[in-house]
Amino acid sequence: MENIKTLVGDDSMLFTGGISAIEYEGDGVKTINELVNQEPGKNLLEQKMCVIKARAENNSIFADGINPGELFPAIGTEVPVQGDKFNFLQLNHVADCSSWKLGITQGEIDVTKLKDRYKKYRLGKKDAQLTLSSIFTIGESDQAGSVINRNMKLFVRRKDGTVEVTNEANRALYMLGYVNKAALPEETDAFVFCQVHLYNVSLGGQSGNAQSYDASGRLTGIDPVFYSLEAQEA
Repeated sequence: MENIKTLVGDDSMLFTGGISAIEYEGDGVKTINELVNQEPGKNLLEQKMCVIKARAENNSIFADGINPGELFPAIGTEVPVQGDKFNFLQLNHVADCSSWKLGITQGEIDVTKLKDRYKKYRLGKKDAQLTLSSIFTIGESDQAGSVINRNMKLFVRRKDGTVEVTNEANRALYMLGYVNKAALPEETDAFVFCQVHLYNVSLGGQSGNAQSYDASGRLTGIDPVFYSLEAQEA
């Protein structure tokens, strides 16, 4: 019987980051693991998150329908051919995130004519907005590259007296928003992949409540894609 799992909030996670500086190209001989000198089976739960840069004209390992700029979650045993080019995602867990939501709406255009008895519509363009809520955590929320750093400059003085100043880093970043993050080798990973700008951070505190902050995000670059990755047979 197929295992059916009803998801709850604790199954979700949020990761953000960028792509590696190294671009890899297949040669039709080496597996992805071999290209990056990683032992196969090092981590059964770890996917090789490849952002496609180019597809080979023939025999590409990248599935039909997935385009350059989008994500191909590799197992590592795939053998990319010449012309298959990709970078790896370098992701960080947004550890202070308490909730996230990606809302997708679509405009409606009234095209009703005088002869119509009922109003008629055509659908317009879709719009998506990310909302992110976090519990403020010293050592997480105040670090370089954090959501707060996407909106303002950071000044950090370490206990050894060194000072680190990080300018505002509001550049586009990749996001993996998991609705189910596999905890066991037989479980399914399910997540949405997109590229966003984070903005509109809101900070503050209230007596008797955990200090939190909220931020918003808008799509840039690629459109969102939802991925469901079932566990692979041994």
